[in-house]
Amino acid sequence: MSDAAPGSPRYMVNRVIFDLTRRPDARALVAAKESFLANYPVSEAERRALLDPDWTGLLAMGALPNLVYRYYMLHGHAPETFPAAIAARAGGS
Repeated sequence: MSDAAPGSPRYMVNRVIFDLTRRPDARALVAAKESFLANYPVSEAERRALLDPDWTGLLAMGALPNLVYRYYMLHGHAPETFPAAIAARAGGS
């Protein structure tokens, strides 16, 4: 029996975002992401993308767009600014 996470390699980054955004104290946890992430076996690249946060990096890693969008809003950003934030971070217009 394997100790690997179920599904695809992107499972854990999606799990972290899902778990965080569903908690009633999620807004408070945004300030303490480092300790929250300590409970998850994520790679260093995933950890960096979650801590920065790097929206396009998370998407490039295979994080589900709807979860990245929820994570974005959890950081206090207006929903309508998400497309521009992704374009700016990706170097687009």
